[in-house]
Amino acid sequence: MRVLRARCWFPTVIACFILILSSCEKKPKVPEKEAPVWQVLGPGGGGSHFECTVSPHDSNFVFSRCDMTGAQVTYDGGRTWRMFNLRTVIYDFEFDPRDPNTVYASNTGLYLSENRGRTWRLIYPAPDNVLTERMVGDHADQWFETKDGMPDGMIEKIRVDPANIRQIFIGLAPPRQVTDIAPARFLSDSAKILISTDRGARWRLLARVPGHSVLAIFPGSWKNEPDKIVVITDRACARISKDTGELTALPLPVERIRAATGGKGTEGSIFYILSDMRQEEAEITGGIYRTTDFGESWIQVNQGLLDNWPVTASLPYFKTLAACESAPGVVYLSAHIYIDEIEWKPNRPKRDRKFGIFKTETAGDNWFWVYRASEDTIYSDNFTGAWENQSYGPEWGESPHSFGVYPANPDICYVTDNRTYRTTDGGVLWEQIYSDGHPDGSWSSRGIDVTTTYGVHFDPFDKNHLFVTYTDIGLWHSFNSGKSWLHSLRGIPREWINTCYWLVFDPEVKGRVFSVRSNCHDLPRLKMFRSGSLSRGEYQGGVAVSNDGGLSWQVSNKGIPPNTVCTHILLDPDSPANSRTLYICGFHSGVYKSIDDGRIWKKASNGLGPNPNAWRMVRTPEETLYLVVARGLENGEITDGALFRSDNEAESWRPVPLPEGVNGPNDLVCDPQDPKKMYLSCWPRPKDGREQGGGLLYSPDGGETWRQIFFERYHVYAAAVHPEKPETIIINTFDSAAMRTNNRGVSWYRLDGYDFKWGHRPVLDPHNPDMLYLTTFGGSVFYGPADRVPGQVEVIENLPIR
Repeated sequence: MRVLRARCWFPTVIACFILILSSCEKKPKVPEKEAPVWQVLGPGGGGSHFECTVSPHDSNFVFSRCDMTGAQVTYDGGRTWRMFNLRTVIYDFEFDPRDPNTVYASNTGLYLSENRGRTWRLIYPAPDNVLTERMVGDHADQWFETKDGMPDGMIEKIRVDPANIRQIFIGLAPPRQVTDIAPARFLSDSAKILISTDRGARWRLLARVPGHSVLAIFPGSWKNEPDKIVVITDRACARISKDTGELTALPLPVERIRAATGGKGTEGSIFYILSDMRQEEAEITGGIYRTTDFGESWIQVNQGLLDNWPVTASLPYFKTLAACESAPGVVYLSAHIYIDEIEWKPNRPKRDRKFGIFKTETAGDNWFWVYRASEDTIYSDNFTGAWENQSYGPEWGESPHSFGVYPANPDICYVTDNRTYRTTDGGVLWEQIYSDGHPDGSWSSRGIDVTTTYGVHFDPFDKNHLFVTYTDIGLWHSFNSGKSWLHSLRGIPREWINTCYWLVFDPEVKGRVFSVRSNCHDLPRLKMFRSGSLSRGEYQGGVAVSNDGGLSWQVSNKGIPPNTVCTHILLDPDSPANSRTLYICGFHSGVYKSIDDGRIWKKASNGLGPNPNAWRMVRTPEETLYLVVARGLENGEITDGALFRSDNEAESWRPVPLPEGVNGPNDLVCDPQDPKKMYLSCWPRPKDGREQGGGLLYSPDGGETWRQIFFERYHVYAAAVHPEKPETIIINTFDSAAMRTNNRGVSWYRLDGYDFKWGHRPVLDPHNPDMLYLTTFGGSVFYGPADRVPGQVEVIENLPIR
């Protein structure tokens, strides 16, 4: 036995060792902790979308963009969407006719993606030709300055030649002069058409075409003329030689064109143009025209659009139209009309809005409704909506802004207005694809979020309960930490439901919340002054209080004029419960104060000076009040913003001097451990060809002195100071970046992975200081890591961060 054991000792040890190794291999590995990623929170939808574009290779692969700089893509037919940003508002998408992974997008540049829109490369202008990237004006309008002065302007249309995919055409609108005090104006009366024959590596100017907007570029290969293209602008139709650029003007039946579309089917090509309808004696001009000979001649095709039209009705307004590219006899048309209500439904006001979608399957020989609605009724009874229909009714959607018709099947059509929806049966049924409803009545986004947010507000009695204050869709709250959302509207006057600028919780009375609201949105942006409605006092607003955590509200406005646009509310936590001292900012009307829980308000603007644009307030633990007065616009002139201070609870105010050239303060925050250390976020203004007076200012002494700690060319909306590490500051900007410093501004770095141009307020999560909320101007609320995360993929691969 001993000999046997001696002989078996070595193999036994080896076998045990192998068994141990084997058991180690089978033991499951502990997964590494996943790095946090940015997500967008909200109910979904909320604002206008445009340029819905469906891949010719896959009806579930769709792009869309909003007018607030964001764009979305879905790969599953709208069940989920992903937002991305290409520096500014996108104007067009174009799929490669042969490669299902390749797509182009355009704005001030032309971008190429070869991985289905996950990442992009700038190909016009070439990155090595870019001298600088400019972001100038109140909205940080973006463009490139190039070394060789290549033609500039917004790239409104892209066309890849289906006969030769290396050949690309782009149509540029004339450049515009951007100012803060007036709408942009065009600097010329002709658009430019550029051509590349090597897939975007090199470009040349092909032709100039009269007009301010490029509506369509059609390939000559659709008519067996591969050496030509047809271009339609808002003022012209032209045939252009690819080789020489020779332009032949083609006749138009109207002077102004609103939209153009077309395609090539088995029976040849059809183009359509859309213009405003006009009554000229007994004849109606305008509407829809078609050509089957590449623009040589046009015929009016309004059949069915005015059948049985009431004599008291206004002529319809048609916003846009889209044909199926492979079956161009099928077209969808956006209609918006005012009509005698008695003709549609009895016992209603005489005039009402009607809107919806017409369709033709006979190239315009006959049109018929496939979706028809009014302010409160869907007459066609074929639309499945979401929270917007519940809260506001069908009128919120209005008439479509764009159609995305699947090029291979005209029955599949995506539609955008203030909602996003689609049909898969040619318009028999329509379903929304932007928001998911839940059994408790709450909603969560599918990834399309198009609205402005101001703040994220946390219930001191319930860590899972938070509010987001919105433009256009009012106030929303969540009872599950942002997973889904409920509209907080009950009791709010209809005139106030558009915008909730801010709210505060009572820190001692559970369920009590004070909010400020208005029907004037998007302040403090200067565009809101241009109509003159602010100066004339035509907007409304006020204060509402809730005693049940936002489930219902009551107006609390005594002493506040009804035309007060209320933009901020501040609660003095040292005042007694149930008799709180509160302050509100009345934009264009100064400061108001209440000492009885908001029951009665009195003006508190003594010493504020001529600019009444009270925007935001801050109270320090030493009971000092600071007031940010926003920049304004009066009689075509900029009125300087300012900073004020009160040491007597708003009985009087005195100015806090700012550095020379700083006239756009936007937000003020104090160091929680030393409130004399203050950070002022500033909006720049163009001067001598560059942005000045913006960035972030730091004061170590309560505003007695200031110094610049972040570049003055940046549009800094707001800053946040870390409550435990006050040397750490985070800012959000309108310049496609949120930035962080860990040494009070000595050095900064970008928060990678956050991808939106127009940023608003950074808000550190009070329940997890490693996480951050970033509110935006047009993209709802982003939630993600408060510090950089290694390995984040940049959406634009070859464009340096500005």
